[in-house]
Amino acid sequence: MTRRLVLLLAAALTLRAMPATSQSVVAITHVDVIDARDSLPRRDQTVITRGTHIIAAAAAASVRVPAGARVIDGRGKFLIPGLWDMHVHTVTVGGRDLLALYIANGVTGVRDMASDWATIKSWRGDIARGALVGPRIIASGPYLEGGDVPIAHLLTRTPDEGRAGVDSLIALGVDFVKVHGQLTPPTYFAIARRARERGIAFAGHVSRAVGSAAASDSGQRSIEHLLAIPAPCTPAESIALAPRFPVQGALGRCTSESLAPLYARFVRNNTWVTPTFVAQVEVANWPNRGVPGDSLAQYLPDSLRRFVAQIFPMPDSIPVGADSVGGAMLAKRMAQVATMQRAGVHILTGTDAPLRNSPPGFGLHEELLMLSRGGMSPFEVLRAATFEPARYFAMDSAGTVEVGKLADLVLLDANPLTDIRNTRRISAVVANGRLFDAADRKRLLTRGKP
Repeated sequence: MTRRLVLLLAAALTLRAMPATSQSVVAITHVDVIDARDSLPRRDQTVITRGTHIIAAAAAASVRVPAGARVIDGRGKFLIPGLWDMHVHTVTVGGRDLLALYIANGVTGVRDMASDWATIKSWRGDIARGALVGPRIIASGPYLEGGDVPIAHLLTRTPDEGRAGVDSLIALGVDFVKVHGQLTPPTYFAIARRARERGIAFAGHVSRAVGSAAASDSGQRSIEHLLAIPAPCTPAESIALAPRFPVQGALGRCTSESLAPLYARFVRNNTWVTPTFVAQVEVANWPNRGVPGDSLAQYLPDSLRRFVAQIFPMPDSIPVGADSVGGAMLAKRMAQVATMQRAGVHILTGTDAPLRNSPPGFGLHEELLMLSRGGMSPFEVLRAATFEPARYFAMDSAGTVEVGKLADLVLLDANPLTDIRNTRRISAVVANGRLFDAADRKRLLTRGKP
């Protein structure tokens, strides 16, 4: 990653996103700490934050709690770094109020993958002033696309338009460039070259016409949704799991060739992968209309649900009771990501929120569970949601619970290393030094306001 990009992302994380409004001190005492430094908890620790950073993190017996600190008894609890959702869309119908749902769920940082840039900047300012509760937002602004779509984008149908698109986004001040699936190969490669020339990261979708190997070689920082990454199948599975209906093609296609060289290429090129399994559940289940996220519909306004259904319509062409291959393909994909991770590929947690099955904040916990069910260990899953995003952004100030790190923390009532579902059992959240206890979180869940 270029020095310019490192400095840009550092500014986005530390200056634009939610500085604390005071130098308040929070002390979490006698707590077990879990982060990427070790797969075992650090027992009986005391962690103290002042303002936006951690000022102490050591054995409780060796730490003196400052007078006047807000003290939280951490006995029997577990402290992890703040979680990241690395694929969201914040600027949507009712999106401003939904930002609080991330904090209530312990998601203290997000990577916005396509939204109106002026609105993002406005919300960052409101968060910085304390007028709005929300996560750190690293954002692409509108993405570069080769066809018309109902989401904020710049139309780039030719190489010249692609290069101009990169220049325009840099002039806006975006944190990175997002590419999308309708770009022709010549336009895609022109965008990739321009991004490298200008020293800005690019990430996003990959079409089959481009291919994931070529995207990786071109420097694409992350590949979203496993697009253009084939699933490993036997010849018989390639026949049995072939899409029966067009919508099922979104889950990808099979190959009987070894994928080890492709994974090695991702490792060599430092290409990250964001599976967003939780966003694929509705497609995998179709034509079954129910999804786990329906139980959380109360947190999403009706206007948003109608908007999402309008821009991502599910077809009625699959008859109820039809032989669906979606569930089997999704299970294969989940196991594939665990294999990729063991091969050294960096995995990021993302949800494509706010889709029907991925309400802001809530969806991330379901994504963690799906990664675990695919074969990643709870520690590996937790690392993908905390330390790996910090590595992706080349941010030394995030991702672990150590002195000098940003004060983004989640206090849990149970150990997530024994069951990743315990990340849902949140006792309190510290977001950039601001403490949200149980009463605060309840308020955020019901109103979404500071």
